[in-house]
Amino acid sequence: NNVAPRFGFAYQVGKSTVLRGGAGIFYAPSLRAAGGTVGNFGYRSDTQLISMPDGVTPTNYLRNPFPDGLTPVVGNTQGLLTAIGSSISASLRGDSVVPYTENWSFNLQRQFPGNLLVEAGYVGSHGLHLTQTGEGTANLNQLTGDQLKLGTQLQQQVRNPFLGLITAGPLAAATIPQSFLLRLHPQFTTVNPLYMTGASSIYHSFQLKMEKRFTNGLSLLVSYTNAKLIDDFSIISNLGRNANMQNLWDRKNERAVSSNDISQRFIGSFVYAVPIGRGRRVGGDMHRAVDAVLGGWQMNGIVTFESGDALAITMTNSLSSIAGNNVLRPNNTGRSARIDGSVKDRLLRYFDISQFTAPAPFTYGNTGRTLPDVRGPGLKNLDFSLFKNFRIVERVSLQFRAESFNLTNTPSFSDPNQNYSVAAFGQITGTSNIARQVQFGLKLLW
Repeated sequence: NNVAPRFGFAYQVGKSTVLRGGAGIFYAPSLRAAGGTVGNFGYRSDTQLISMPDGVTPTNYLRNPFPDGLTPVVGNTQGLLTAIGSSISASLRGDSVVPYTENWSFNLQRQFPGNLLVEAGYVGSHGLHLTQTGEGTANLNQLTGDQLKLGTQLQQQVRNPFLGLITAGPLAAATIPQSFLLRLHPQFTTVNPLYMTGASSIYHSFQLKMEKRFTNGLSLLVSYTNAKLIDDFSIISNLGRNANMQNLWDRKNERAVSSNDISQRFIGSFVYAVPIGRGRRVGGDMHRAVDAVLGGWQMNGIVTFESGDALAITMTNSLSSIAGNNVLRPNNTGRSARIDGSVKDRLLRYFDISQFTAPAPFTYGNTGRTLPDVRGPGLKNLDFSLFKNFRIVERVSLQFRAESFNLTNTPSFSDPNQNYSVAAFGQITGTSNIARQVQFGLKLLW
């Protein structure tokens, strides 16, 4: 029933101007379409091959690797006792909504003299039922904020109602902390829902593009995007940067600027055949010897400017053993941690770390999933190349190529340390790009 309608239009306002727009619903692949990778408790078993118990002398060989047999698949025989006392990971029954996005766009396109095309537009999207968890990113046994108000009572030892049913692990003792029995599923240590849906996102952007088609030896493509992406979970499958949830039961306070948001991005690329040499505008009849030095050159380049990532501040999770949460964040004073100035001047104090404090025991921190106004260092990069063509005979030519990546050798600093609990909090200690690389090559064309 995944209906995916589309709508689009194009209207020519004048001889050189066109309005375009459209909208549609697009479904993402379900991450559980090929289930069976994890979970399937009762219907999957693992038998370990032990070939050398002492690490030296083989006892079991490939001709009979499992002399004691294979661990049986118990199926439904254990009923609700299946895997009790352990951590389980499985898909939720009934939670099978396929993630999708609602996309829309509107732009104005105009052709100018000189084969120059300019396009400006608005692009937006709304993500719904997005996959919000993978294995280990959420725990259905996490305590709620109201339960944490019990404070030290959560650590009190109480009689274990599972004594005798569970024979191994933390739930096998005669007494257990009271927090264990307040969990949604107290018979399990953790319950990780695989690929649970329910996350959402909203994206708005202004996009500008200018394109000059190849004429008079020059082609040019320039694009600029100013955008904002907001979500309450920042990763789909294994792609992208993620800022994990602190409180599974308080989704409202997980909504923030996405850790994948790049607010501004500019890319310009060009190809320029220098108009000097035989058959070109300048020196079209120059001597072959002179042409071999001055003629036939071509310049190419790609320049990139990009704003930094949204930062996600976390701390050592001292609450995990009690609350069952995966991430803990510090408190924020309510004032911005932003510090202006060049990145080089802020390497040891990129943002104001004094604006963060440790939360009180048995509470979650109030810092957002990402900081709204503090970004990591941006990117500035120029890739450049020079080509030179030598005509050997009519159908054979030799091309010399000199290429440089990060021509200006500009460092792109990595994000600052975002762990409140370490001494290097707020410090930048590395780079995320490579130093200038130069390579030369010869290419024979025939």
